[in-house]
Amino acid sequence: MIKRTDFKIALALSVLLHVVIIGGLLIGTLLDDKKAKPKPLAGNDKPIVKAAVVNASDVQKQVDKLKQAKLDQQKAEKQRQDKLKREKQRIKDLERQRKKKQAEKAAADRAAKKAREKAAAEKRTADKAIKKAQDKQKAEAAKAKRAAAERRKQEKAAADAKAKRLAAEKAAKLKAEKLRKEKLKREQEAKERAAQEAMIAEQMAAEQAQVNQARQRRILSEIDKYTLLITAAIQRHWNVDQSMQGKQCVLKIKLSRSGTVYSVEPISGDKFVCKSAQDAVYKANVLPVSKDPEVYAKLKEINLTVQPEFN
Repeated sequence: MIKRTDFKIALALSVLLHVVIIGGLLIGTLLDDKKAKPKPLAGNDKPIVKAAVVNASDVQKQVDKLKQAKLDQQKAEKQRQDKLKREKQRIKDLERQRKKKQAEKAAADRAAKKAREKAAAEKRTADKAIKKAQDKQKAEAAKAKRAAAERRKQEKAAADAKAKRLAAEKAAKLKAEKLRKEKLKREQEAKERAAQEAMIAEQMAAEQAQVNQARQRRILSEIDKYTLLITAAIQRHWNVDQSMQGKQCVLKIKLSRSGTVYSVEPISGDKFVCKSAQDAVYKANVLPVSKDPEVYAKLKEINLTVQPEFN
């Protein structure tokens, strides 16, 4: 692109060149006139006329030159103007092309920017999608890792529980076997002890039976003894007569631990005999009793059959 300053400089140089050319022509003409100026000649005007003609011709030539120079100048000016027009047109064309290229470049830049923005947006979208997919993949991986860890934990817990269960079952079996053996041992010992105790008990029972029999015999003997003593004590205090001969009475007598008579009740027998025997018991008041508790237990309430004795 040609700047306006360059164009002004070129135009000024062109005008100056034409001024110099025209000035040169004028100076040349003036010099030619001075050279052609006729010197005065004596008595003859013909040379003067001739000189005038010659000078006119030269002037005409100079004028023609000037005209031609002017025409050349005009032609050159026209050529210059045409050149300037062409140059201006070329400049306009270049400017138009520049603006077109600039517009195309701007459009291309806008398109490129739009494309870059679109690509950037697509890249951001793609990056977001990729990040989302990566995040999802990471989350799924973390979830899978946690699930695997939880599964391993559960499997370990199950294995530990199984091991504990098996150990507990084994311990329970061992304990049960031990308890069974101990139970069998205890049962055997119990059987043996029971057999021994039974044998001892049997022996003791036999011995106790013997002791009891002996004691019973002794108690019976004591009872018989004290029954006879009580009967004898009643007989001593009993007033009898011949009308009671062959008659008897059954008395229920209650005695204290010391032998004191609590009560006497006739149970059966002759009434007269019973009344007489009852009076005899009360008269005796204290009857013989054994200090042995078992003998006393048999005698504290005694049903005694009495029959009057005659000497």
